[in-house]
Amino acid sequence: MEGEIMHKYRLYNVLFPLWFFLFIPSTGFFILTFIGNIIIDTLVLFLGCRLNHQDFKSAWKKCFLWIFGFGYLSDFIGGALLMFISFSVGSSVAYAIQFNPYAHLLGFLITAAITVLSGGLIYLFNLKISFRRLPWTLSEKRKAALLLAILTAPYLFLFPSIILYR
Repeated sequence: MEGEIMHKYRLYNVLFPLWFFLFIPSTGFFILTFIGNIIIDTLVLFLGCRLNHQDFKSAWKKCFLWIFGFGYLSDFIGGALLMFISFSVGSSVAYAIQFNPYAHLLGFLITAAITVLSGGLIYLFNLKISFRRLPWTLSEKRKAALLLAILTAPYLFLFPSIILYR
């Protein structure tokens, strides 16, 4: 190693919102949420099947990967919008969006609206695409899609991640 110059770069005081780590596959948090999403999506689909008096096993085989994938896509779209908006607003609103939605009313309203938007995308993707192979009525598909949207929306966006850095 003589003669070689080795540089080590460290980043100090770099903070990211907790929900940012949902999208970085090399983090332990990603793996934890990945497994958690599989469990939660499965349980909510099971509940949707029970409410509609439909066979869970058959439904899971036909649509689970779509539900899971579109859930992540919806969360990613919401996270990307939050990051974009936080770079476009004043520092106190950006702080609220990224680290503590309860620190600023506008930051909270933006974060809550994006959470609802992501839930709406979950509803639309599941209703229009994930459930297309299911022999259910439109009413049954709407109930299950609404259940998934409400119970699997990215509420983590509303978590004040700043408490993890204190």
